[in-house]
Formats: sequence, structure tokens, C-alpha cells
Amino acid sequence: MQNTECPRTRRAELFVRTELPGPSRKRRTAVETRLQELQCNGVIDGFETTTWAKRIPISGAGDCLERTRYNEFADWARATGACLSPFFGVRTCYSTETGERRKELVLPAMCLVIYEDGELIQVAPFSEDGTPRSIDDCLGELGNAENPAPTGPTTASTAD
Repeated sequence: MQNTECPRTRRAELFVRTELPGPSRKRRTAVETRLQELQCNGVIDGFETTTWAKRIPISGAGDCLERTRYNEFADWARATGACLSPFFGVRTCYSTETGERRKELVLPAMCLVIYEDGELIQVAPFSEDGTPRSIDDCLGELGNAENPAPTGPTTASTAD
């Protein structure tokens, strides 16, 4: 009897701020290199890098990429018991030009998202039971079959 199951597809999307300081640019390159390795080894089927703003208004006319994606990530966090704070933060911002105050969502410098068969299965960074989980943790779990995840401290940056 033939196997009629379709193989699962797994893809990654790396979100990065449009302007990154030097150390974060190096980190971006390292993450993209690791994603390429995972793709070459068949762990993921592909990945893409998408740029996003540092912060966006919480509310506003029309949808923007950042707000749409954040809402998707927040739905995932609620469903899995994860917490996106402090990596995604809300700040009250004041414009000296207009005098306007508004709440803005501050996005992390980098965020890695994993989809399996089109369904969101992982967002990094996040915290679980008060323990932060970084992009490195996520990459380590993905590559666990080929290389054990490194032990020791990991760095996860907050939204600011």
C-alpha cells in the first residue's frame, strides 16, 4: 500500500528592524546563516527576511504588516500560554511637533517565526513561565536532531 501522507512543510520568517546597530547587524547575519544551514540540511523548507519598523501606532486606519503580524503572534501566545512581553512593548509616545500623545507598539530588533503547513507554531523571543526563550533557543530546538543546542546563558533583548 502506498503512503498517501503529504510531507510537512516548515518555513521560517525572520523579522528585523529597518535600522540596526552594528552588533545587531552581525547577529542578523549569524541568524540568517544558521537558517541557511537548517534549510540545506532539510530541517526547514525555506526562510525569508522581512524588515519592519521600530514602532507603530497601536491603532490606526488600515492594517499594516507589523500590526497584522503582531496580532497573529498575540493569538499564538494566548493559545500556547506564552508571553510576548517585554520583547514586544507598548509605550506612550509624544510628538513635539503636533503635541499628540498616542500608544505605540515597540517591536523587537529581531523576531523569528516558524510556520508548519502554513500554521504558526513558534515565535521567538517570548517567555514561558517567566523564563525568556530567545531566537537562539528556537534555532537550537530546530537543529536539535543535527546538533545539540548549546548550553549556557542566552541573550534576549527587549523591545527598546
